Amino acid sequence: MEIFYLRKSEFLKSISKESLEYFSDDRKYSNNEKYVEHVLGLFLTKFVAKNIYDIENTQIIVKNHKPEFEFGNLVFSISHSNDIVLVAFNNKNVGVDVEYIKERDNFKEIMTRYGEVVENPSSLDFYRFWTLHEAEIKLGLPIKSIFSTIMENEYIVSCVSADVLVSTFCVKKLVCKGLNIDLKEEYDNPKNCQLLVSVE
Repeated sequence: MEIFYLRKSEFLKSISKESLEYFSDDRKYSNNEKYVEHVLGLFLTKFVAKNIYDIENTQIIVKNHKPEFEFGNLVFSISHSNDIVLVAFNNKNVGVDVEYIKERDNFKEIMTRYGEVVENPSSLDFYRFWTLHEAEIKLGLPIKSIFSTIMENEYIVSCVSADVLVSTFCVKKLVCKGLNIDLKEEYDNPKNCQLLVSVE
């Protein structure tokens, strides 16, 4: 199981925003920020599938309310929060969620509402619970395997599977060097984007 992510603010400084449209699936969003997050998620998923996992046709369809590759057996799940867009890949069903860790006053109240009783939950207790809850919804199946980690000191990511997760956990960040990079060209022939191992 591998997780790949990008920082939206950094990434958008390097790319041609018009080239994002190539990866759009024509879904409508109420605001531009949600649209950009969605399309960046699609680009990241397709870029990694093609250039890391050697999937030639990265067409994505929705089946049983879940996105999946039309061709190939690689399974993925996309999530975004604040400045992070990420995708988890596995060889079995997978669900992932990332959340920006911030202080709140109502951790206990929210956890109790969902049946989780913790006397004095910390922000880490809450966000681990919440990301696992959201990842399970995306999975849509009973959980057999769990992976959670802190990312870049301010995010928590949790990944769940209905099967055994591949044991080589790795988190990698996609970064781009340059300006006005055409994402379609980069998808076809990467020259400016590279993956940096963040957590192993």
